[in-house]
Amino acid sequence: MTTIERPFQLSDQADAARFWFLDLIHNPRALPPLSADLFCLNSAFSPIGLDSRVVNGYVYNSPRTVGAPPAVPELPPGVALRNWETRYLPAVREVYEALRDQPYAGMTAPEILAFFRSQLEPRGIAFGDTVRAAMEIGPEAERLAQFLEAKLGVEGDLLSATLLHGSGSDTRSLGNEVQQLAREARRAPAVLASLQSRDFAAALASPEEPWASTLRQFLAAHEDEIALWSEIHEPAWNEDPLPLLRLVAATLDAGESERHDAAAAAMEQVRSRLAPADLPEFEAALAVSRDYVPVIEHRARWQLKLCGGVRKSVVALANRLVEEGALEDANDIFFVHYEELDAAVAGVLDARPLVASRRAEWREQLQLTPPLTLGLPVPYEMLGAVNPMMRRMFGAIAVTAPTATTIGGIGASGGVVRGRARVVTSLAEAEELQDGDILVCPSTSPPWSPYFAVVAAVVTDAGGMISHAAIEAREYGIPAVVGTREATRKSPEGAPITVDGSAGTVTLEA
Repeated sequence: MTTIERPFQLSDQADAARFWFLDLIHNPRALPPLSADLFCLNSAFSPIGLDSRVVNGYVYNSPRTVGAPPAVPELPPGVALRNWETRYLPAVREVYEALRDQPYAGMTAPEILAFFRSQLEPRGIAFGDTVRAAMEIGPEAERLAQFLEAKLGVEGDLLSATLLHGSGSDTRSLGNEVQQLAREARRAPAVLASLQSRDFAAALASPEEPWASTLRQFLAAHEDEIALWSEIHEPAWNEDPLPLLRLVAATLDAGESERHDAAAAAMEQVRSRLAPADLPEFEAALAVSRDYVPVIEHRARWQLKLCGGVRKSVVALANRLVEEGALEDANDIFFVHYEELDAAVAGVLDARPLVASRRAEWREQLQLTPPLTLGLPVPYEMLGAVNPMMRRMFGAIAVTAPTATTIGGIGASGGVVRGRARVVTSLAEAEELQDGDILVCPSTSPPWSPYFAVVAAVVTDAGGMISHAAIEAREYGIPAVVGTREATRKSPEGAPITVDGSAGTVTLEA
């Protein structure tokens, strides 16, 4: 394959004097123009206080202020969860349902665009509410982590995370639902044969019960949950169920995933190692941290659903533009910039030649290797030094530099596994994963969760101890090394590797 190189430079001198970082969790890949524009518009409402810029299709972020972010007040136990359930979630749900339920079929293109524009600020505020919920619940988890690190050393971080995320996450339930689909497929001979022969269209069309009703219920429950926060150009499962059926087929081949209660094992270890005098403080810190997982995982799913609602509005506009001849295909709208939508709707912009050239440019951008940081030469780990969320969620800490035979990262789920490396850069590519593979990817999000029942271990470029990949690996009892920053580039596709989820190392074999 030809290596494509382009300079990654900030065009504004004032921007070049600031520190910018690539968010490998939410934006690991180049985005087409409209997806990038809308993500940057949304970032203006984030309570974290970040500015965003697009360089060669990749979104970079910069803190608006130098130094530590504003302190988050430590709330009494239970208040952060109550705030999410009674204040933030209802507001998020209201905005999503407005986007979902708008009668687009009876609206003209100018009407849809006007409605979409009217929803940008409410949507930005609602998305910001999901971030506020995470920020409010953060101190509860930090208290437990800091206590165990002080008492048990470096192992305390993994133990605290395992206690919080070692059994019963919201996204694990999604994996359970996919396994239920696999069980129903085994009971339906025609569906089973279709899935095994990879005739997914036949499986989708099958009326066999209870397979058909279980599939309908799944798609309804996960309506508009897209695969990645920034990639609204990719369809949700209810729009295109074939990727889901490929996932069911992979789950079918892997068999049932046994429940692994890593939290119980971590609890036993912590209690045996702490001094008796420290147990009351430990129990108190554990008690106030119990709400962390219900908030952090539930709000992630609603973030994806909210983004899917935005996609629904954009696609409705695109369908009108296709009818009017302004676009050839609905997906072409994602290669039109946000500020060009008025002209496209008014018929004064012929977007078709622009779409072709921009799509080709985007495909080239996907092959680029973007630097982790731009602008002011500040180490990425400095973000984690001043912001606990950047350290624990995003993995902004120092990691061991790679060698010819090893890749260093953050040990996020214990155990040692040797297997075949499968380098996967998107959820669509994950469809080819097989039982026992080691998943090597930029990052994961809730729709990836069922694949954790298929693979033997997970290695990611992005993420920290409480990132999605780390949480789910502990739920499924498989080793994980996260935050390596370059595992997808350094791991040889199809070659054997050894993952040590406690030491945070990946060993490459010749």
